[in-house]
Amino acid sequence: MSIDRILCLANSYKHDHRCVAGINLATRRWVRLVGTKVAGCLTVDQTRYQNGAETALLDVFEAETGESCGSNSHPEDVFAAERAWLPVRRFDEPRDKLFLASLVSKRPVLLQGYGDRIYVRKFADAPATHSLELIQPDDLWWWIREDKSKRRNRALFRLGHVSRARYDLAVTDPQWLNLLNLLPAGIYPHAFFFKNKPPVTFLTVSLSEPFENFHYKLVAGVVNLPA
Repeated sequence: MSIDRILCLANSYKHDHRCVAGINLATRRWVRLVGTKVAGCLTVDQTRYQNGAETALLDVFEAETGESCGSNSHPEDVFAAERAWLPVRRFDEPRDKLFLASLVSKRPVLLQGYGDRIYVRKFADAPATHSLELIQPDDLWWWIREDKSKRRNRALFRLGHVSRARYDLAVTDPQWLNLLNLLPAGIYPHAFFFKNKPPVTFLTVSLSEPFENFHYKLVAGVVNLPA
């Protein structure tokens, strides 16, 4: 076991539980924290501090972590001990923005492809090098629609000023979904949510667990910092 300081860049829905991922500040590498109570994820209570507050995006916290438990599709997974996490500070100072920018993927191809999913068999013989990416999207829109009496929320964006490919991904960030759920169905520009100058926005994109023979790409974290 070790005590690690982790920058939270995702605390997203995963079935009825949570997926918490971020950057180990000592190694500058991604980690996805998983518990032993529910396979592949954490319960909501496991993501809370001793004071009851839930771990938020841009929190730096200390967690006791164990050995790696990564799979071919999720190489970043590590076990988190039952010990409560300790909040350290918010990661929102000017120098922190520069650190986040240094982590942004420069590739126009997101998680090994331009689509919103990857076939499960792709990782059978060739493990993924990573299943998490931090990106800075261009031309970001939010699409809210009703589909067979079920509300669906999608992020529409491009990567790179010269890229013509547009991504269309499901959103699993609880806090951002709370904002989207206040609105009627429609397509909204990102600037709609900000009265003044739009922020600097980063998205944490994660591969899902297998579902109907595919791993889906999900917007697991919406990170906004003052411009």
